[in-house]
Amino acid sequence: MQTTYPEVSEDKYRHSFKEQDLVQAGVAVRVLMWVMLPMGFIDVLFHQLSAVTAGLLLLRGITLLYSGWLLQKLKSLGAAPVVTTYLLRWVVLVMAVQWMSNACTPSDYFGHYLIDIWGCLMIFIMVPIPLSILRIPVITFIIASLLLMVFKHAPYYGYSLVVAMMLPASAVTGHAIASYVHRYRRMLLSAEKELDRQTNIDPVTGVANWREFIRLADTEFERHKGLIKPISILVLHIADFKKINEDYGSETGDVILLEVTRRIKRVMRSYDILARYGSDEFCVLLPEAAAGDAQKIAGRTHSTVVSIPVTVNGKEIKIEASIGVATAREGDDFSTLLHRAGDARGKGKVSTFMVA
Repeated sequence: MQTTYPEVSEDKYRHSFKEQDLVQAGVAVRVLMWVMLPMGFIDVLFHQLSAVTAGLLLLRGITLLYSGWLLQKLKSLGAAPVVTTYLLRWVVLVMAVQWMSNACTPSDYFGHYLIDIWGCLMIFIMVPIPLSILRIPVITFIIASLLLMVFKHAPYYGYSLVVAMMLPASAVTGHAIASYVHRYRRMLLSAEKELDRQTNIDPVTGVANWREFIRLADTEFERHKGLIKPISILVLHIADFKKINEDYGSETGDVILLEVTRRIKRVMRSYDILARYGSDEFCVLLPEAAAGDAQKIAGRTHSTVVSIPVTVNGKEIKIEASIGVATAREGDDFSTLLHRAGDARGKGKVSTFMVA
């Protein structure tokens, strides 16, 4: 059975593979730069020293200069859309110059088409531009090249027919390979994201687990300390949770945990951070909450959690909880703040909240 994972957006996909794509783009540009040199030599052989030769060499020179500039630019480019824009311009320039060079060759010469067949295949595979965008210039180039073949005279009919079939076939093949690679990379990225998510959440309640909470809280605590803004923490303990599991079973205990999670979320602000701490405790980090605000949130949380019994399988189970809340003081770090909130909770009664 194939496992399915959440879809990854185009922006996240491009950002995740940005470094690899930049390296791949650099390889594609270098390869096409080297191909330009013998192609320029062929132009000279066909046209000798003429205005046509000078024009083609000028266009190939511009392409080489742009390619060299693009190689340097790729080292500093950041956002994926910017990379796409520069590479798309490069692809259009390369194809336009190649088509003009092909148009200027003798009518019985088809050697450039062999390069075109290879080029269409490699551009789809090597150039990291979204296929929906890359299809437009490549299809345009193929149509223009096939129309150009009307004015060509192959040594025999079968030769021109093979070339006419191979050109779109190479593009279809390159597109299929690139599409498969993109699809595989998306599946790989989706699996990695889902694994990270599962590693960082509590499997019962779906909120952050303790490891993820520590990571988020440390970051938030340091940010608030740098901005000199208040920050508080709330620790909630479900009383007699072990007894609930023993009397009613672990499935009922899971229902209690889920309901408590929902009730805490009703009181939380959108930017508060909730995590399950141990088997019967929850922590809520309260950014930008001074002591008075934290106490109000703690009071509302306590009232919401214990106000109504939870009905499980026709039985009403009353929830008792104790809450400790603490606000950061000068010299506190996150562990100190958490310890004070835990101490405050421990000093409280079975169903109350205490302030440190």
